[in-house]
Amino acid sequence: MKRIIWIPIESLPERYSEQWSRWFPEEFRKQKVEFFTVDPLPLNSNIRDGSFLDVCGTNFYKCRQMEEICKMIYNKEAGFDDDVFFFADAWNPAISNLAYIRDGLGLNFKIVGCLFAGTWDPYDFLTRKGMGYWAKSLEESWFRIVDKFFLATEFHKRLILQSRDVDPKKLIITGHPMFYEREPVNFHDKENLVVFPHRLDPEKNPQIFDALGQELKTYKFVKTKEVTKNKSEYYDLLDRAKISVSSADQETFGFAMIESLFANCLPLVPNRLSYLELFKGEFLYEGLNDFVFNLNHMMSYPDQYVDSLVRNKEHIKRICDNAIPNMIRECLE
Repeated sequence: MKRIIWIPIESLPERYSEQWSRWFPEEFRKQKVEFFTVDPLPLNSNIRDGSFLDVCGTNFYKCRQMEEICKMIYNKEAGFDDDVFFFADAWNPAISNLAYIRDGLGLNFKIVGCLFAGTWDPYDFLTRKGMGYWAKSLEESWFRIVDKFFLATEFHKRLILQSRDVDPKKLIITGHPMFYEREPVNFHDKENLVVFPHRLDPEKNPQIFDALGQELKTYKFVKTKEVTKNKSEYYDLLDRAKISVSSADQETFGFAMIESLFANCLPLVPNRLSYLELFKGEFLYEGLNDFVFNLNHMMSYPDQYVDSLVRNKEHIKRICDNAIPNMIRECLE
């Protein structure tokens, strides 16, 4: 019987990684899958330097994970033919180490993992920091090493195939898990509040939100990262807000907008990127003028969008609910 060696992302309270550290083991147990979690103590529990993860902290954590994995294989506690090493984030240097061990010892274990972003995305943090000159070759070696990658959307798959040498059969669309861990506030009990739920990074274009807030005075405009310190405060703010908006240039899934939708916020997103697969017509805008017009209309007549909100929520909930079971099935095949 196959066993999953679960290699999580370091658990950060303000990000979904803390939730993933609970949701995946819960689903493994529910499906009676044998698993072992490689989760050493992290260097820190916040993002001091970086964007998605702390630059030094994430490498410390990943190195400690690889140290544990090496000990397990050396002691013949892991690395068997039925073992599947499952990386919650497959942009991980430990993949190269595992390939060295697998080939050097003639082992047949599998390596799989989720992909979020990389230097194939021109707007990604890694690309903005100039890492493409070395990371492209590294990524393509990982694409040869890993047996399966789990992606959230077809958009992300196309983005990779446009610039990286990879067997498309290895790129499996599973969705990503995202659940709202509280009962959302009824839409009609919410405040006249528009939120920007994203990181305040250049690819998210927070300056557009600032400009809209200056122009449209009917609602209050708030950037969640400026006023919340943890997930609970963030959810409190989403529960108060009626509308959540995005002006992102980069989005391979859209965790923040999905969380907003699950909190009964009306979403307004650009007609591009992964949003095309997730959100319905009335929640998509085309260009800045359309953004302003649609947001103004949404603020003036919010009740007209509630039925569409419910239908869109059901659509995305099916994707999120099925994501971990999809990944488990691929692991065990």
